[in-house]
Amino acid sequence: MIYLFYGEDEIKSRARYNQIIASLLARNPAASQFRLNADNFNSQTFEELTKGQGLFYQKFIIGCDNLFDQTKDNRALAETARVGLGSAASSENIFIFLENRASPEDLKELKTLAGKTQEFPLVGNLPVGFNLFLLTDAFAARNKNRLWILYREALWRRVLPEEIFWKLVWQVNNLRLVKQTADLSKLKMKSYPLTKTKTAAKNFSMTELNRFSSDLLQLYHHWHLGTDEFEFGLEKIILSV
Repeated sequence: MIYLFYGEDEIKSRARYNQIIASLLARNPAASQFRLNADNFNSQTFEELTKGQGLFYQKFIIGCDNLFDQTKDNRALAETARVGLGSAASSENIFIFLENRASPEDLKELKTLAGKTQEFPLVGNLPVGFNLFLLTDAFAARNKNRLWILYREALWRRVLPEEIFWKLVWQVNNLRLVKQTADLSKLKMKSYPLTKTKTAAKNFSMTELNRFSSDLLQLYHHWHLGTDEFEFGLEKIILSV
């Protein structure tokens, strides 16, 4: 079976590529993992992986990193890999292809054979960089509309959902800590962030903060198990603020 992630947005496509491999391994910890790229590709090994099986588990998980990169001097490699695509598609093993600079012809064949595909286009010259503390401030203020708008803007600016996730986890943990601490002078927080967090904590009950903490933890586990779409799951939590 072939999974294909492709497009000019190398950051998001690679993040998705690595996420899928991690999810498959989390669900099948006994599976054997192989990573193929232009430096270590071998046609014989590739062919063997389409047919072979593990000793204790029936499937291999094979990551194929830009084997069809047309900007490099690897046309011979691409032609060799192309020969084995049919076998990879019909194999019981799982081949995950990441292709950011493949030719239209190679992409067409990969998409025809792939069981699952996802494109990651790069829309214009997107600005990079975003102040994630704007998001945490909107969360602390329980300003759902502003939080959602900032979330979408952060994604548009190519901030990874995982970065947003960990900032929200940090904010929720700080709010819970302040909420359940009787003597705030014992907390190792500077005066300004402590004052901000103390004020924001009044916007939440402890039950609500525990729920947010639980929802974020569940999303993280479901994402690694491959049972939830991370970006969509995070958006649902944001819309529940």
